[in-house]
Amino acid sequence: MELTAEIIALRPYLFHIAYNMLGIVADAEDVVHDVYEKWTSVKGVKQPKAYLGRMTVNQSIDRLQELKRQRESYIGSWLPEPYITLDFETPPTLEYGLLFLLERLNPVERAVFILRESFSEEYHYIAELIGTSVENCRQLLHRAHKKLSRKRFKPVDPSKHRSLLDAFLFSLQCEDRTQLEAVLRSDVEFFSDGGGKREAARKPLLGRDKVLKFLFGVMQLPENKFNDFEYRAAFVNGRPAILFIHRLTGELDSVLCVETAETEIIRLLYVRNPDKLQIRQSNTAF
Repeated sequence: MELTAEIIALRPYLFHIAYNMLGIVADAEDVVHDVYEKWTSVKGVKQPKAYLGRMTVNQSIDRLQELKRQRESYIGSWLPEPYITLDFETPPTLEYGLLFLLERLNPVERAVFILRESFSEEYHYIAELIGTSVENCRQLLHRAHKKLSRKRFKPVDPSKHRSLLDAFLFSLQCEDRTQLEAVLRSDVEFFSDGGGKREAARKPLLGRDKVLKFLFGVMQLPENKFNDFEYRAAFVNGRPAILFIHRLTGELDSVLCVETAETEIIRLLYVRNPDKLQIRQSNTAF
């Protein structure tokens, strides 16, 4: 069938599904490209959105199963590729903290969760896309929520998010333990991803004391002592984040994202793997 304007307009929807399933922009783009290629060879499709959505979900499930096998040998913690923009825009994704948590789900649970929570699709539509019953979809979603240990997924207030992030960064630069303890929850978690290409904590750090010990150690490194980095505000998956940029080269070294609850930071996600650090212009993936 032809790639009409109506079909091309579905690209953001398909990319959104694929990226949230896979957590890698290039892989999501490959899935969508392949789906459109296959579309040109089919005939008589009466519901293009459902047909293309089903192909995207199926290919994403297959690809995710391959990726999970590959990630078993990944060096250190694996974090999704952040979708980084310098200006706010409606992102083609769930918030980054939630995207990270989706790694707890199996591929089918993940597909149901994304379609229901991100798009508010009806259960009969989701059942058609993944090839199961409505009742099974409900059970899969319930199981997904249980694994994620979160009952509701409300958008984080951007101003509160930004305030906590700024307070954390300022206190860290001042090495003010008292203020850091005030913004970090006692059971805060820290995950960093260097991919074996840049230094990063190989294992998750759990608990405020362990996280602070690590952070204060990092602040003693020469590049931090001599102020080699500049910090730039950005957005990751539509939420405020901080970029760490080398002053001399202008190279993006890392990005820090935080997940918050009320007045505290509950999780820090620190991406250093250079393969995952690309600042994107508006809708470049579309």
